[in-house]
Amino acid sequence: MSIGGAANPPDRQVVPAWLNTAAAYCWRILVVGAGLVVLALAFSKLSLILVPVIGSLFLTTVLSPPTRWLRRHGLPPLLATWIVFLVALAALFGIGFGLAPSVGHEFNQLGHELNQGIKQAEHWLETGPLHLSKKQVSGYVTKARSSLTTNRTKLIQGALSGVTVILQGAGGILLALVLTFFFVKDGDAIGLWFFAIFDERRGADLRVVGAKAWATLGGYVRGTAANGLVNSVVLAGGLLILGVPLVVPIALLTFVGGFIPLVGAIASGIVAALVALVAKGPVAAGVVIGLTVLIHNLEGYLVGPLVLGRAVRLHPVAILLALATGTILLGIIGAFVAVPITAIALAVQQHYRSARLHVVEVAPLRSESLVLPD
Repeated sequence: MSIGGAANPPDRQVVPAWLNTAAAYCWRILVVGAGLVVLALAFSKLSLILVPVIGSLFLTTVLSPPTRWLRRHGLPPLLATWIVFLVALAALFGIGFGLAPSVGHEFNQLGHELNQGIKQAEHWLETGPLHLSKKQVSGYVTKARSSLTTNRTKLIQGALSGVTVILQGAGGILLALVLTFFFVKDGDAIGLWFFAIFDERRGADLRVVGAKAWATLGGYVRGTAANGLVNSVVLAGGLLILGVPLVVPIALLTFVGGFIPLVGAIASGIVAALVALVAKGPVAAGVVIGLTVLIHNLEGYLVGPLVLGRAVRLHPVAILLALATGTILLGIIGAFVAVPITAIALAVQQHYRSARLHVVEVAPLRSESLVLPD
């Protein structure tokens, strides 16, 4: 009791500053995480639309520069776009039809060598350290064939689902090509229409952010394509020297795998090592594994930093975390888009950070400029 008879106010519990800050960060992280989960669920439901859109954006970054060059030299937008598209499609179809016969022959040769490898494995089971009898080996082979016959219905259903996936993929490719055509032809007009939705100040800011994001995506796609080309050429050269078949398909797989940094080169190298193991034996497979390690180091420490440039340079830890997150949320598509999305997000963050620093530096100058001289 106080002297005047009034009770002392109860002691208030003060939350420590560190706990208040930690709680603020935690609920923000939870909100961002919930937003990412919602986006992943929406992406999974709309993947048949969103995947072609992402693919069309990648293609647009490649086809836009030659189209703009033609337009600067006086060609109408429609004609310039058609010329670039027809040249690109003719190149792709020419490469495909030119390589199809040799690739088919190599597949047949690999199948024959695989059968020989199976026979050698059966012989090793009989004469090797396991000392299995010929009857036991034949029994295992009969069981495998019986299992294949028993599960024929499931295999047919899987084939039918595979046909559905192929049809969906063909539809997605067609949609991506149509979207790419209009993005290349009317990309500037589409951008102006989108930015006109916002007010003048916000629209101007979004135009700057969009330009930085587009430049980052273009640099990533072109740099990654160059990186994948170097990887595929090095691996194809090694396979040709070793006499391994299916050089062209493995080189194409390596090129595509370049769009999954760090992991793509290893995955394509494993495929190449398996083919070399079947076709040429364990020594050739070991050489291919060593070549894969060399390509991995070239990509991570030399070619990647040089061709991607500072605009999209990410630390290997950031790349691995982005790949892991994208794969968990969206599967193989997430692995493809994780790194460019991370690079774009960092470019946008750096833009706003630079803008805030610029405002802090310019603010005192603006206050002084209000004082006019006599």
